[in-house]
Amino acid sequence: CSSDLRANQGSADVILFNIDAKADSKSERDVILQVFLRVFNEKLGFSGDAPHVAEMERYLVSKGAYETFQKVFFEKKGSTWREERDAVDFMRDEVVASLAASLSMSHESAAAWFDNARDSYKINIENFAKLLSEYLDTKPAGHRVIFLVDEVGQFIGANTQLMLTLQTITEQLGTLCQGRAWVIVTSQEDIDAAL
Repeated sequence: CSSDLRANQGSADVILFNIDAKADSKSERDVILQVFLRVFNEKLGFSGDAPHVAEMERYLVSKGAYETFQKVFFEKKGSTWREERDAVDFMRDEVVASLAASLSMSHESAAAWFDNARDSYKINIENFAKLLSEYLDTKPAGHRVIFLVDEVGQFIGANTQLMLTLQTITEQLGTLCQGRAWVIVTSQEDIDAAL
């Protein structure tokens, strides 16, 4: 669930989510980072399930080619990109043709990108904070992004690595976004007990 919040000092993107509902697994070391990336991508209208697809969408937007990509994809597939993007692995030909046409690149280059995108896509906490900072740079000076994370204590439990990851995300966002990105958590559990 997400919404826009307007205040006297500026505006904010408020991203409210239950962390357990958005996580694929608690066992992955970077699960909290993946959840933050997922909800941020969803807020921007990009793929939440496939970060490499969201990165492609972000790149297409930056080049002014996203609308053309979607139009070509519709012509090739007969359905919209947003309806189909979660099954991107089954639509290689349509995606490759749409990339080639929208970015004026060779079919071979588009195919190479598609074939390597999932394995070559990497994200770390610093790069996530940079993504958020770049997004905030496109907004007015008073604009903020506020992550409202529900049930953190229950999700983290006694896993100190998850707590450290959440702390590091918060610190990096504070540093790189200069106070324009906030993380607010709720917990029925005693979150300090997890430390």
